[in-house]
Formats: sequence, structure tokens, C-alpha cells
Amino acid sequence: MKPVTISEVKQILTKLRKEEELSREQSIALEHSKRVAKLSAKKARELITKLKKIGKIEEKQACKIADLLPKSKDEVVAIFAKETYIPSDDEIEKILEVVREYI
Repeated sequence: MKPVTISEVKQILTKLRKEEELSREQSIALEHSKRVAKLSAKKARELITKLKKIGKIEEKQACKIADLLPKSKDEVVAIFAKETYIPSDDEIEKILEVVREYI
């Protein structure tokens, strides 16, 4: 299973809604994604590509960063709190620099 961003969920469900009626859960997910998606699916994917070039950031963490667009070191650290890999201070600063390009 491939991780996707909230923006990509919105794009997938919007396209699916044109083809067929969405289930109750899909409708709820679509409405939620419309409210919280901060980037377009294309921009989110661009951001993920850039983030994966920093340190050992995996797809899962890159998607979470693209969804949340952290603005501080503490917010970045919170994303990695349950992971075995914690980025260095230098990597965190690089993450924040890349994210600032999309805010």
C-alpha cells in the first residue's frame, strides 16, 4: 500500500465521484479532504519528491509533512516522534526551508 497525501485523496475521490456514487465513508473522507488539504495534489507530490532527497525521509513521513506543512522545528520533530529515524537539526532546517517554498 502506497501512502498518499490528503490532497491526493481529494483528487482520487473527486474523480471517483464523477464515475460512480461514493459510499458514506468515501463521502466523509472527501468532505474532510476538501476542508484540510492545503496544497494541490501536484504541488504535494513535488514537495514529497524534494523532501525524500533530505536525509533518510521515507514516503510516509514526506506525505505527513506535505499534509501538515510544519512551520517549526518542534512540529517536524513531532512527525518523527514514533519513528526510528529522527532527522538532525541541519536536516530539520532543510525540511523547513523546502516547506516554506510551498506555504
